[in-house]
Amino acid sequence: MTPLLPPLREELRLLPAAANGDGSPAWMIHDPVCNRFFRIGWLDFEMLARWDLGSPAAVVESIQSETTLLPNTGDLQALTAFLERHSLLRIATQAGVRSLTERAARQQHAPLTWLLHHYLFFRLPLARPQGWLGRVAQRLDWLYRPGTAILIALLSLVGLLLAGRQWDSFRTSFVDNLTTGGLIGFALALTCAKALHEFGHALTATRYGVRVAHMGVAMVVLWPMLYTDTSESWKLANPRQRLAIASAGIVAELALAGLATLAWSLVPDGPLRSALFFLATTSWVLTLAVNASPFMRFDGYFILADLLDMPNLHERAGHLARTWLRRHLAGLDEPWPERLPPGQHVGLIAFALVTWIYRLGVFIGIAVAVYYMFFKALGILLFLVEIGWFVLRPLIVEMREWRSRRKEIPVSRKRGALIAALVLILAGLIPWPGSLSGAGWLHAERQHTVHAPLAGRVVRLAGSGPVEAGQLLFEVESPELLLSARRADGQRESSERELAGLSGLPDGEQRRAQIQGQHDKYAAEAGAFRDEAARLQLLAPFKGQLVDVDPSLAAGVWVAPRQALGMVIDPTGWVVEAFIPEADVGRVRPGDAARFHPTGQPFGILEGKVIEVDSTRSATLPHPALDAAAGGPIATLPNQQQSPTPGRSPRESLYRVRIVVNGSPALPRIAIGEVRIAGEGRAWLPAAVNRILAVGVRELGF
Repeated sequence: MTPLLPPLREELRLLPAAANGDGSPAWMIHDPVCNRFFRIGWLDFEMLARWDLGSPAAVVESIQSETTLLPNTGDLQALTAFLERHSLLRIATQAGVRSLTERAARQQHAPLTWLLHHYLFFRLPLARPQGWLGRVAQRLDWLYRPGTAILIALLSLVGLLLAGRQWDSFRTSFVDNLTTGGLIGFALALTCAKALHEFGHALTATRYGVRVAHMGVAMVVLWPMLYTDTSESWKLANPRQRLAIASAGIVAELALAGLATLAWSLVPDGPLRSALFFLATTSWVLTLAVNASPFMRFDGYFILADLLDMPNLHERAGHLARTWLRRHLAGLDEPWPERLPPGQHVGLIAFALVTWIYRLGVFIGIAVAVYYMFFKALGILLFLVEIGWFVLRPLIVEMREWRSRRKEIPVSRKRGALIAALVLILAGLIPWPGSLSGAGWLHAERQHTVHAPLAGRVVRLAGSGPVEAGQLLFEVESPELLLSARRADGQRESSERELAGLSGLPDGEQRRAQIQGQHDKYAAEAGAFRDEAARLQLLAPFKGQLVDVDPSLAAGVWVAPRQALGMVIDPTGWVVEAFIPEADVGRVRPGDAARFHPTGQPFGILEGKVIEVDSTRSATLPHPALDAAAGGPIATLPNQQQSPTPGRSPRESLYRVRIVVNGSPALPRIAIGEVRIAGEGRAWLPAAVNRILAVGVRELGF
């Protein structure tokens, strides 16, 4: 410790802050050059208040005599190191200048390194809005009145209720807008919603006297997003005011979403309704799924930090979690970075672990997105950079720390880690028995859909229930066929009379052959028309039950060609057609046990066994209820026009597996559900390695 304390920078400001969780006072050090804020406690404040005394001993003696605090020179040394580390001390010596220069040099990166670290996120300040924000805030003061909030909440609730009554139309609008024009509309709606979001932050900050330094565009994975600099909100000692600023963006977007949903429910179809749909969906989804998340540094994080009154929440929780891992996994005698109440202590550790898992998924997703955004060579490079920097680098840094302190790790923990690694590898090499699953549909093994072969009028029809083989199910009458048959009969009878009148005529024998040919033609036509009419007598092909009779059918109703009228099933035998991914088809063999879980029927589980596995992928789905476009479980794509099979094709490579079930379902009808098959056991480690290598070989093929 030098005899005199180093001087502080003259432009620093000391501001009061909200009290700490234990009730002790707190202050903020404001660095106006970097616009940064540092929270300090009571002891730090007392030492800074006496900094002008110059001598460390004089500062300690003054605090001990004038307050109830009992500091020592070690506390003063720690505060001095903190001030020096954050460049809050005035540089008064050449040694200090050299130290600062060396520190700045260490923090400098090569241009390529800087680009790799910052291309995912950087800011472009565009405006300094403080002047016009002050004028606008006075005119929009009515937005912050309780009556306005209650009115918007009620209107949003009405909008949600009306949209719920039109949910099918709302969902269809989402599917219909997945086009190029629809995506452009969503992008424009996103821009409007985010502009209102940032304006909400800026307006609320101005209302509480916080300076908005600048507004601009932040490039997030090369996607432009508006942002507002409200970092000076830490000047506010009232945590409720900071909370209001942090949540203003989410509140503004929720208000926009609610009002847009109400307007969508009221206006007629057209461009305006589509625009309102874009505003409603983008605001609801982004607000609830992205901005409200506390695991990234979005609004949800700052709201949670203000609610807990805990600045630097991620960093403090991360330090606690790393200490917890070192103490419990490595057995290191690591001191806790801070002392907190037991409940808060455990909660922050759990929060940090969940944050790490959440960010792992986000970083992997960003890496995949970056790969697909660029050409293959650059995409692979950036993918590796993202995985290496955000996923592997923190693990390597932590492992280096453990390695540097390996002598402190107890031998029992080292042995335990080795045994755990061997057990994990062994577990990955053992082919554990496990089930595989897929979507499927249950239907009778013998079933026949009754179609109307021709257009006609229903004369008679049978009701749903048991039927015998050959029983008349539907009788359809075609007046056109009857008229054609009568016309052919009349022409045949006319030719017969003409043949009878040829006797005795000089040229009778010559004309007989011609008229006889016409007679035979008319007779054949009459027979053909009657055969067609007989096809309209629809009979049961086998003994069973008639089900799914069209409820709109009745005597006198006209039906179209190939219209399904009902279905005859044999209720004594049932099968399930399941569709499993290509990666699992090699694990299924005839004779494997299987279970069918009907959707919405928790007690209708059916047991069965596999009887057949297709050797080629399914080109189309056998039933429309399986299609995700109709609410089913399988995502599909429309077939190309040149495809020989109609319908929609599964998006993934799926293989059909036929399963015969034991017994019959409680309700003798078609059902959609999930199939679980006790397939061949497979070791997960070789399968994972093969999968990774296969993807690598595929993607590295230029």
